[in-house]
Amino acid sequence: MLGVDLYLLWRAGRVELPALAGVYRRAGSQLYAIRADNADWCALRDQFGGVLDDAGRVVEETAEAVCVAVEGYARADDAARVELDRRRGESGRVPG
Repeated sequence: MLGVDLYLLWRAGRVELPALAGVYRRAGSQLYAIRADNADWCALRDQFGGVLDDAGRVVEETAEAVCVAVEGYARADDAARVELDRRRGESGRVPG
């Protein structure tokens, strides 16, 4: 059923992927917070922190793209839109 599939994608874009992006962002912040006098460590820390920041950004962009796609499909298929809205309503604790 397309409505159920769209709901699962919507949830991934609005809940699960943003949560994953937050994990990457927090890990990067925690890594940057580590102070050291060793130049090699600082260079490695900064490089890896950049990788974590980039990963968080890419996951956030992916989440947004998933949501745009869900909305496009839902508009194209009225029956799917009705089912998506019904499922969103059933899941009151999911932000949206």
